[in-house]
Amino acid sequence: MIPYKVIPRKSPKDKSVKYYANIKHGKMSEAQFVENIVQKNTCTRADVLAVIASIKEELVHAIRDGKNVTLPEIGTFCSTITSKGTDTQAKFTAANIQHLRVRFLPSALLRYDTSVGHPMVSFECVNPVTPDSDGE
Repeated sequence: MIPYKVIPRKSPKDKSVKYYANIKHGKMSEAQFVENIVQKNTCTRADVLAVIASIKEELVHAIRDGKNVTLPEIGTFCSTITSKGTDTQAKFTAANIQHLRVRFLPSALLRYDTSVGHPMVSFECVNPVTPDSDGE
């Protein structure tokens, strides 16, 4: 279940207020993440930590080599860059590149579409409006 709270936001155009959902994020420690995996497999804690370390290392190498990495049923990691423009192609150099970002494109398993929902996702409001309040 994904906890969310409803928060007010002012429009920059006319300063009107509308209410939107905002995920109330919790945190899972690496130790808990690893323990959850250990409990569902025959792997030891050391095995899981070794695999996670290897995935991180290989992902970094692949991104640095300009490759996309797809983890089946998880998603794809790919790099994008932003750069300063030049008047001609001949004037453009690597010095014009300003930022490298890594994007994650989730697989269908991790996406949620309100038109079809998702069988593995549900939501719970953590700051519901009470009958005697006006939602503020």
